[in-house]
Amino acid sequence: MTSVGWVGLSLSMAVLAVLGCTTEDAAVAKGVYYAMYVFDDTSVTVFSLTAAVTGILLSCGTKWGLLLHWWIVVKWAITLFTTVFAWFVIHPVVVTASERTAEAGGSPPKPGAAADFLLWSVPLLFVLLTVAAVVSVYKPWGRTARGRRARPANGRG
Repeated sequence: MTSVGWVGLSLSMAVLAVLGCTTEDAAVAKGVYYAMYVFDDTSVTVFSLTAAVTGILLSCGTKWGLLLHWWIVVKWAITLFTTVFAWFVIHPVVVTASERTAEAGGSPPKPGAAADFLLWSVPLLFVLLTVAAVVSVYKPWGRTARGRRARPANGRG
């Protein structure tokens, strides 16, 4: 459920990034980047951490195992990358865009390079999270070498 929530949040953030980059209205830009800041500082952090931790726990507690199937490895790599990228790269840019538009007052918004960066990076995270969701539904690529060694003697699992 947290992964689904995270996908929804990333889509919302992507829509806000497009709106923030395309608006000429200072009040709209200020609201957009402040909303991105609130989402990013609260919900995205909680959902990304929870998705990463529950993903590990669920894979360890099921027949799929943590490192036994390539689809789990790929999904976890996407989760780890998007979490780290969101925290350490996107979050500071969202803060910068929010501060710049707040300082603009009633003049045209000037988020600058921050808006351009958010325009491509936030939708990219949405795409990556969607890929992770599709991978978890279709479970492609078979077992890892560790997974082949761990297969039960009866061939099941």
